[in-house]
Amino acid sequence: MSLQNATPAVFAFARYFTRPLCPQCSHEQFVPERSAFVNDGRICHGWLCEACNHGFCTTVEIGRVAA
Repeated sequence: MSLQNATPAVFAFARYFTRPLCPQCSHEQFVPERSAFVNDGRICHGWLCEACNHGFCTTVEIGRVAA
């Protein structure tokens, strides 16, 4: 499936449910250790890699998808 013709729902799914890779060892992550609603429209996820024990954070911007 090409993302060139993807609907907004496909982009929303990919943005919220993509599993990050550890920036140190590239091991795929499955569940964040913690998540926090930071402010209007932003959630931070804290990850701890099971493979190398490296900790890192990712941010998700939440916004309304234009209809």
